[in-house]
Amino acid sequence: MAATLKILSTALLLLTCAVGVTLSANRCPNCGSTTVPYPLSTGPTCGDQSYKIRCNASSLIFDTLNNSYPITSINPFNQRLVIRPASLVPNTCVTTDLPFEGVQLNNRLPFNVTSSNTIMFLNCTDSVLRSPLNCSSDGLCHTYVNDSSTAAACEAAPICCTFKAGGGATAYAIRVRESGCRAYTSFVNLQSDLPVNRWPEPGMELQWISPPEPLCGTQADCDWNSTCGPDPNSNGVRRCFCNSGLSWDPIDGICTKIITCQNPGGCGGSDRTALIAGLTAGLGTALFAAMIGFLLYKRHRRIIEAQERLRKEREEILNANNAGKAAKVFTGKEIKKATNNFSRDRILGAGGYGEVYKGILDDGTVVAVKCAKLGNTKGTDQVLNEVRILCQVNHRSLVGLLGCCVELEQPVMVYEYIENGNLLDHLQSLNPGDRGVLTWTRRLQIARDTAEGLAYLHSSAVPPIYHRDVKSSNILLDVKLNAKVSDFGLSRLAHTDMSHVSTCAQGTLGYLDPEYYRNYQLTDKSDVYSFGVVLLELLTSQKAIDFNRDPDDVNLAIYVKRMADEEKLIDVIDPMLKEKASALELDTMKALGFLALNCLEERRQNRPSMKEITEEIEYIICIAKGKAVES
Repeated sequence: MAATLKILSTALLLLTCAVGVTLSANRCPNCGSTTVPYPLSTGPTCGDQSYKIRCNASSLIFDTLNNSYPITSINPFNQRLVIRPASLVPNTCVTTDLPFEGVQLNNRLPFNVTSSNTIMFLNCTDSVLRSPLNCSSDGLCHTYVNDSSTAAACEAAPICCTFKAGGGATAYAIRVRESGCRAYTSFVNLQSDLPVNRWPEPGMELQWISPPEPLCGTQADCDWNSTCGPDPNSNGVRRCFCNSGLSWDPIDGICTKIITCQNPGGCGGSDRTALIAGLTAGLGTALFAAMIGFLLYKRHRRIIEAQERLRKEREEILNANNAGKAAKVFTGKEIKKATNNFSRDRILGAGGYGEVYKGILDDGTVVAVKCAKLGNTKGTDQVLNEVRILCQVNHRSLVGLLGCCVELEQPVMVYEYIENGNLLDHLQSLNPGDRGVLTWTRRLQIARDTAEGLAYLHSSAVPPIYHRDVKSSNILLDVKLNAKVSDFGLSRLAHTDMSHVSTCAQGTLGYLDPEYYRNYQLTDKSDVYSFGVVLLELLTSQKAIDFNRDPDDVNLAIYVKRMADEEKLIDVIDPMLKEKASALELDTMKALGFLALNCLEERRQNRPSMKEITEEIEYIICIAKGKAVES
């Protein structure tokens, strides 16, 4: 018996030294037989209050902005849960949450819809046929309606559509309404090749972002292994930060310590005699503790291995096909130091992918650091895609990639810092003096720089690259107001032996090529259309979409086309440009306007190429310079 106790005590010492665990957060009690993992909170004294769900009797409920859905499963390891979508009203093809316009998440909370969901929109109006959804008669949605008794009432409704959720506008909502689709359902990780009778039960998967350390008012709110201190990222907020040598585990809500220890006699002066006495008093407790320690150690190893795979993937992306400028691999320590530990006062901008911080390297170089949102698969994919693209290009009119960090959990990329904001901000400045910096000559040069960058992507990059999100807010200006095209998260590589890339239409309202929107065929002419809208913004200083204009003129492209048809193109030009312009300058303004309208031709084959556009802008600049020489 003594020998057995010695073996057990030795094993437990090794496991305890390998993974030291102390509680830093309060997990909520089970809801019936269902475990409520941290950070989900069913009450005011447990979990993280930003992650509220409800325990109704023995069932968990997820509340959206104006409705509630039962939770059918929770996976704390990948931080995801599945809710049951609303059912159909009996004998109708209308979902019970139609009055609430479907699933409407609060985008200020740390939950979003994942891309694992296949959504079936049912009982739709003709308006959805103009949207980027698969509404074909042989689509998956029709297969579901025809082969499922659950959706039998929807057979009489001819239009139903399928799409993959997650990312962009669908990250926080699955919308139904009278003027669109009146019903929907969702399936998680659907294998579409299976017959409908083998599909899983309907479900919608949501994911939550990893929580920060728990809030505290005083040290009494924290355990002995953490310290209550101010949060550097939030003014006035205090959290229980893990003590030195410990790190926060957001999945289990604990502080963990990893110690390399091979000494069977104990680590750090552990009292072996006291441990053996404890084991003697409760052998069952010791065995249970050893099992828990071993499982925690295995889980930690899985996390380390997953991080290593992600690190290798980023390095491969960074080093493969690097025809452009060589990129550096930064350490996590370098990135945290450069951004002052991702301080909120360093944020330059934010989007669906994550946030961009201003960073200062040890040699004084100012950089822009883009950090994908933790847990947001779509944002991670966009950032990694941008790296794949930028590793293949190097042009003065494109924002350059300097490197990436492979040690942090989420993708972090480092770009050259362009410090004068974007074109949209300058054009929409409320101070006429600021906007006045953009003289007509300067606007032509910005148009030329942007056109040259896009022409390089279309004609010089191998394979060609389609930007897919050309807009004035993605055109950055340096201190000399030289333009650089940025944000390649949606870009796609073209196939040299194919006329187009088939892909779901993505982009920004007001800049999106209507032909691409209708047939999902992405070509270089899709970028040409978007660039045409940018030219109109340069010419008019008006927004691509502006609801302050008349209802028929909300879309800038449609508005300028109408004015041109009425031979009033001169009336849409920015008054600041016209104020002191000569007759020749007005002619060049009209020439740029007609070039923009050529880019906006309905049929893509009638639009010029970016190389032709660049040459035309250069010609207009030559005319303007000739005027300057003569004067």
